[in-house]
Amino acid sequence: MHMLRTSLLSALLAILLSGSASADILATDTCDLCIMFGGTLKEDTYPEYDHIPEEMLPKNLTCAELADIFSSAFPDGSDKMCYDAVIEFHYECCEFETSTSQCEQAVHSSLLGDDSDYSVDVVPLPLNGKQFNVGVGMEYFALTSIDIVAGTAEIFMSIQMTWNDERLRWDPNEFGGCFNTLFRASLDLELTNIWVPPFDLVNRETSLQDLPEAYGTVTSVGDVVWNRFGSVKALCFFDGLEKFPYDELTCSFTFTSTSAYPRINYNLLGNLTFFGTSGHEERKYQEFAVVPEKSSIELEEGNLIRATFVFKRATRYYNLKIVIPTIFFTILTFGTFLLDQRVGERLGFGVSVLLVIVAQAILTSDILPVTEERLWINVLTQGSQYFSILAVAESLLVAYLHYIKVEPAEGMEGSSSHKRNDEERESFLENKKEEAPREEEELDSTNDKESLSSRIKNFHWTAEKILVLDSWCLILFPSTYSIFLIVLFASNRNF
Repeated sequence: MHMLRTSLLSALLAILLSGSASADILATDTCDLCIMFGGTLKEDTYPEYDHIPEEMLPKNLTCAELADIFSSAFPDGSDKMCYDAVIEFHYECCEFETSTSQCEQAVHSSLLGDDSDYSVDVVPLPLNGKQFNVGVGMEYFALTSIDIVAGTAEIFMSIQMTWNDERLRWDPNEFGGCFNTLFRASLDLELTNIWVPPFDLVNRETSLQDLPEAYGTVTSVGDVVWNRFGSVKALCFFDGLEKFPYDELTCSFTFTSTSAYPRINYNLLGNLTFFGTSGHEERKYQEFAVVPEKSSIELEEGNLIRATFVFKRATRYYNLKIVIPTIFFTILTFGTFLLDQRVGERLGFGVSVLLVIVAQAILTSDILPVTEERLWINVLTQGSQYFSILAVAESLLVAYLHYIKVEPAEGMEGSSSHKRNDEERESFLENKKEEAPREEEELDSTNDKESLSSRIKNFHWTAEKILVLDSWCLILFPSTYSIFLIVLFASNRNF
C-alpha cells in the first residue's frame, strides 16, 4: 500500500505543478473514480486523506473535484497508476448496490469454485513470459534472542511478498465494485487457496513455514500481497566476537527459493526497513540492540537475498561485572608487597584474591563459545591471572628467604623444654662465633662451584633486604600491568 500511495502522490504532484487540465479531456475511456468499478460518485462528499501531504494534494477537496483530477491525470483508464490512485478514495467516494461481503463472496466462487480449474501447484507464469517476478521486502521489529554458544540469532520481523497471478483477475464492475479480497495463503498445500512462492531461509534454525498463517490480499488486476509476521531464527557466524564485550556482532539471514523451478525471479521491493522509521525504538533491558545504519539487505547472484543485521552489545553490564572487578582484584593482589612477611595473612590474602580472579574467568567462560580464536576478554582475564600468580609466587619466595635460617621445630613440649632449648641455642651460637674464623678458612678450601641453593642459604637475608625486594616489586608489577592494560584497550578496535 505504501508503494501504491507513492505512485499516487507522484502523479498528483505532477498535475499540481503543471496546473489542472480542463475537464473536456474527460471521456468514457479516461480514469473515472467510480464508473470503472460500477459505482455512483458521491459528488458532495469530503473524503479523509490526512495521510497525503498538503503540498501533494490540497485539503478539503470533494469527491467530484478529485474525480476531475484523476481523469485529467490519467487519460487512459487502463493505466495501472489510475487504478492505484482510484482505490485510495474508492470506498468513501463511491456508492454501490451490492455490499462488499456479497461482492467478495461472488469473486471467491468465480475464481476458486467447483467450476474453477485453478491449481495451487502451478506457477502463474504469464503468456510467453520467460521469468516470473516476485518482489520481497523485509522489516525489522525486534531482537528476540542471541545465543553465542549455540551460534544462533532470532529476530521478530515481517516478510512481504508481492506477485501477479493472472488467474485471479476479475472485473469489479461485474461483481459489485469490490477491487480486492482476501485468500488463504500458506506454504502448506493443504491450507492454501492460492499459489505462493517457494521461499525460505537457507541458514535456518526455524523455517518460514513455522510463521503464523496469514491471508494474502488479492486485487482485481491479479496483484497479490502476502505479508507475514513472526520470529525467524538463523544460524550465524557472528563476525566481530573477538572484541567481546565491546563487539558488534554481524549475522546474515540468507533467503532463496526452495524449488528448482528456474523461472522464478526474486527482486527487492526496497531497502531493509525498521519499525518506527523516523526514530527506531529497540526494546529496553536487553543485552543487544540492532544498529540500523550498519544493517542492510542485498540481492546476490543465484537468486539469493541476504539480510545482514549488526547488533551492538550493552557493554556496561560486562564492565561492572567482569572488566572492572578483574582489574581491581589484580591490583589488589599487589598489596601483598606492602605486608611484612611476619604477618601470617600475607600469603593467604594473595591466594584469596587470585581465587576471585579465577572465579571471574570461569563466569566469563560460561557465556563464550569454545574456540581457538583469540578473544579480547580472554586476554584480559588470563593476563590478570598471570600477574596475580607472579605476585603470589613472590610472596612464596619471600617466605622461603625469611625462614631459610630457622631450625625445624622440636615439637610441642612443656615450658621447661622450651627454656632448655633456648639455653642450648645460645650455647650453640657462642660456639659458632668462636669457630667462625676456622670455618671461613675451610670454606676457602672448598670447591668454587656451589649450587644455587647453597649460595642463597649462605646469603644473609635480613628483613631490610626482603623489604627492598618487596619495594622493587611494588614498582615493577603495577607499572607493567598498567602498560599491559593500555596496550590492550588501545588495540581493541583492531583486535
